[in-house]
Amino acid sequence: MGHLLANTEDPIEEAGSSQTAGVLVFVLRYEDLRAADSGVLPPLTQDGDGFEIGRAPEVRPPAFEETRFLLPDRFVSRLHARVVRRGGRDLLEDAGSRLGTFVRGERIHAPVPLADGDLVEIGQSLFVYRIVDATSAVRMIRGGLTFGPTRSLCPEIMRLALDLGQLARTVEPILLLAETGAGKEIAARYVHEKSGRAGPFVAIDCGAIPEHLVEGELFGHRRGAFSGAHEERKGRIRSAEGGTVFLDEIGNLPGSAQASLLRAIQEREVTPVGADQGQKVDVRWIAATNADVFSETSGFRADLRARLAGYVAELPPLRERREDLGFLVAHLLGRAGAERASITPTAARALFGGDLPGNVRELERALGTAVVLMGDGPIDLPHLSALRARTAREKKAPSVEPPVPEASDEERRNKKRPPKETIEAALFRSKGSQGEAARQLGVHERQLARWMDALGIPRLRKGSAGG
Repeated sequence: MGHLLANTEDPIEEAGSSQTAGVLVFVLRYEDLRAADSGVLPPLTQDGDGFEIGRAPEVRPPAFEETRFLLPDRFVSRLHARVVRRGGRDLLEDAGSRLGTFVRGERIHAPVPLADGDLVEIGQSLFVYRIVDATSAVRMIRGGLTFGPTRSLCPEIMRLALDLGQLARTVEPILLLAETGAGKEIAARYVHEKSGRAGPFVAIDCGAIPEHLVEGELFGHRRGAFSGAHEERKGRIRSAEGGTVFLDEIGNLPGSAQASLLRAIQEREVTPVGADQGQKVDVRWIAATNADVFSETSGFRADLRARLAGYVAELPPLRERREDLGFLVAHLLGRAGAERASITPTAARALFGGDLPGNVRELERALGTAVVLMGDGPIDLPHLSALRARTAREKKAPSVEPPVPEASDEERRNKKRPPKETIEAALFRSKGSQGEAARQLGVHERQLARWMDALGIPRLRKGSAGG
């Protein structure tokens, strides 16, 4: 089966860096969110080409072997799905798997054309399909780039990382534009780390300082400059001497302080409140905002805007870089103290398929809460109460029940019985359907029935509604 871009000596030369290519990116496995594995199925370049996706014979990271992509996922059939090139498009088809293949949360029954950003579930492994330029495809196949505390496979982030890395050793001011929680400070710290500057990185939230304290906080003050100024203070900018000043939410800086900041950038000096003379300062300037400071009606000084915008970089929101979810989730769970973590398919669709308007910050809050609530079980939908995923919850539910593992009868018999309240919660979520509850618990319905009998939980008819 197939001629693959990854098999060429120089894929960029063959495909041409201006051409686009479709890549299927392995993001994460629901049973092990801490794995941070990655894998990119190379672009298909000719009609008739294709590859197969199936279960690996042993537990190991996802691997591409010739024309087969092998997953360490017990929910995946030996031959589960195929991706084929037809009519200039990539089509995904189920290969008769027992548990099905899902695109955008719906089980597919015929070949489905893949579109940019589509989420694909194969077993309990999550993929995202991206259409990218050939240069980005090669970078993704080679493992992406490190950006902040994690790697990134996102083409926009990889290009940004390369640009910021080149600019880091200059003194060019940088303006970062991004939604709240999208990683502006991570980008600023990345520049500082690449700059080689020996001084500190000082982050200033311009929207968090009361207006009457802004100038003293930024530029410092002399002793006795105002009531309560009992000693001299350097200010945040001078404390970054030899390093980097990061002005977050610069759009919220009061107009009274904008003129002083403009002078500090132009003249490379700051004048403390109450002082007659300025103090020279050597800092790198990085500003960030989620507001439109370029609008004539924004109230932001045009001359200061021009000074700050030496290089303007836009960071994509998390919903446009789902290929990085595996790296981000593993990192954030580690920060939350979770040594291991898994997630149910229902919760995964809500968490990873939602809009996440708070971006990485919202994802971190959601996972932090879930780690506390999940106990010894997987992250489930009730554990994501802090997540603003209304859009995902309102979407039509998948047309079939979540998949169950391909476990042997012996494995099912030996599976440790969960607490009574866990079983009752599964029955409640499934509206009394024992079949659905068994699938949620990862066991055969007969095993669930034995547990219910042992714990004194009344048996229900299939599909009967709970009270």
